[in-house]
Amino acid sequence: MRDRDRAKDQPTSEPTATQRRAAELRRLAETRLRQKKSETGLPLAEDDARRMVHELQVHQIELELQNEELKITREELERQFEKYSDLYNFAPVGYFTLDEDGTIREANLTGAKLLGIERSRLVGTPFRSFVSGEDHRTFEEFLGKVCQGAEQETCEVALKGDRLRFVGIEGTVIEAGEGLRQYRVAVIDITRRRQSEEALKASETRYRRLFETAQDGILILDAETERIADVNPFLIEMLGYPHEDFLGKKLWEIGAFEDVEASKAAFGELQAKGYVRYEDLPLRTKDGRHMAVEFVSNVYLVDHHKVIQCNIRDITDRKLIAEALQKAHNELERRVEERTVELRTALSDIKVMKDRLEAENIYFRQEFTMKYRFEHVIGQSDSLKYVLYRAEQVAPTNTNVLILGETGTGKELIAAAIHHMSPRKDRPLITVNCAALPADLMESELFGRERGAFTGADTRQIGRFEIANGSTLCLDEIGELPLETQAKLLRVIQHHEFERLGSSRTIKVDVRIVATTNRNLEEEVRKGRFRQDLYYRLNVFPITVPPLRLRKEDVPLLVQAFVERYARKLGKQITSIPKETMKALQNYPWPGNVRELESVIERAVILCPGPTLQLDDNLETLSSSLPSVSGTLEEMERKQILRTFIETRWRINGKNGAATILGLNPSTLRARMHKLGIVRPEMKASA
Repeated sequence: MRDRDRAKDQPTSEPTATQRRAAELRRLAETRLRQKKSETGLPLAEDDARRMVHELQVHQIELELQNEELKITREELERQFEKYSDLYNFAPVGYFTLDEDGTIREANLTGAKLLGIERSRLVGTPFRSFVSGEDHRTFEEFLGKVCQGAEQETCEVALKGDRLRFVGIEGTVIEAGEGLRQYRVAVIDITRRRQSEEALKASETRYRRLFETAQDGILILDAETERIADVNPFLIEMLGYPHEDFLGKKLWEIGAFEDVEASKAAFGELQAKGYVRYEDLPLRTKDGRHMAVEFVSNVYLVDHHKVIQCNIRDITDRKLIAEALQKAHNELERRVEERTVELRTALSDIKVMKDRLEAENIYFRQEFTMKYRFEHVIGQSDSLKYVLYRAEQVAPTNTNVLILGETGTGKELIAAAIHHMSPRKDRPLITVNCAALPADLMESELFGRERGAFTGADTRQIGRFEIANGSTLCLDEIGELPLETQAKLLRVIQHHEFERLGSSRTIKVDVRIVATTNRNLEEEVRKGRFRQDLYYRLNVFPITVPPLRLRKEDVPLLVQAFVERYARKLGKQITSIPKETMKALQNYPWPGNVRELESVIERAVILCPGPTLQLDDNLETLSSSLPSVSGTLEEMERKQILRTFIETRWRINGKNGAATILGLNPSTLRARMHKLGIVRPEMKASA
């Protein structure tokens, strides 16, 4: 009745599906009631009928509500099942259901991917077939323990495949009904973890090996307890304390650390800064020996735990060496101060040696490119071979050599060859051209000068004799040397000493003289233009270089060498020399010797238009225009100078003077006049 009253109180609206369903049930119930009444023939009271209908309606509504709840529950179960399926299939862990013999009955997608096979093909396959053969026994023992009722059992095995893969397996027993047992196993890929563990293990092994073999003492302390956890063998050997005297103790509790307060202070500083370094920390060994060490400590984080590493290096020897070095340094400074006065005295000598070396270096660079060997002396004539034989004989000695020969015969090549075959070959050959220097400069050039020795001498100059000390001095064209210089040269040859211009200090030298000349020195001695005693000193071992006209068989070799040299230099290709050309070259007397021949060939190569050598010079014309052999170059020079003096009325200096016309320095012209015996006419009359 309360339900009907509540129904009456509710506002009228369109019947719901539930209400319609209830009405239909009521109609069916009334129909069934009438049928039953007709069958039984028993009339029902109206109140009983109403009560029965009401009960049926209530029961029907309850059933419908139950059906709705069941429907909602079923939909929720379906949703949960879908979620479970997603979680099951796509979980990061492989899930398998195994029979008692280890056969796979069910697997999720992750498990199938882990084994590298489709899920549909996994069912009915023994799981052990995927396990590496070395781990079969481990897997079987795992299944046995799970079968015996272990709540949760684990194992780690390697799986077969194209690459190494490790997995961890956890298993539990589940009841499959009808007395059957199955195993639910979870498989996790632990390859990275195993690799990390192995790398960490290898790193720990390597660190331990370094720790035990280190040549420094090492202490490992726990940062929280401040106590020593480990000590390496080197520190035990260095300090002499046994292993147990270190473990579990603090730094200041070890007998080796004499200064307890300093040790506590160092540890406090380390805790604050994370790093501490002491250059000279005193320690004491077990046997009482004192030592100095370098102490370095750092704080490290190992497995989220702070540890302290202390490196201890014995620097006792280093300290003693440093003290010894300092003592030696102080002694050296004292000795340096004592020697300062002596060194100041020696500075002038050092300066002289420096100047000499600098000057020698200049000459050495000039002569370096000229590697005088016999290969530079071209020819196969008997006369030339004899000259070379004489050079080889005298080269190993210290004897002075006089090389004679006409201009252009290569006397300087023979001089250089003698030097480079001598024991003095390691030092440069020093050469002086006596014909190229004026008389007033010859002495300073040979013997050097001090600053202020004469007007214009604003610097000190090292002479050629001083530069050539221990080597060979080549005096080229020595016949041109002034008489006053000849006297000093004689003294150097006799006594091996000289003085610089402007200095009274005697300088000792060891110099070998090789002189060359194109003059007849015996004739020069008779005329009074060359000292007889100097001539005898120089003419110890004379060598005469024959003129080219006396060794015609060498002309083809020289021509070929000069053609190749200048063709290569000028970038030309000259492949043939006509016989007529070579015959003309051999028949020409060559008054200028090899130097003239070289000039003719160089000129011909320059003007040659093709591959065949053609002479630009008419050798017959040259021969007819040249003076006879009896007329020397000296006579021609004398005539030219006299002709110029007549034109200038014997004026030497000035704009229109003879020196300017001849292109000579006035002092050089005066020296040539002296050597050639040229004097003014009035001076002859007075004489």
